[in-house]
Amino acid sequence: MYRCSLCGRDDTALLEAKHRTMGTVLVCPECWSKLYEANEIVSGSGGGCACG
Repeated sequence: MYRCSLCGRDDTALLEAKHRTMGTVLVCPECWSKLYEANEIVSGSGGGCACG
């Protein structure tokens, strides 16, 4: 089972994010929002389901 790369949560859908220093990571929606607000997501990388 996949877990959020930041908080370890595994009970929700994960989003793919291109983090400025960590590269591509899978994160929960809450962590994705925090990364976005902190401007840690590489511009133009988007976000989305990593399910396929």
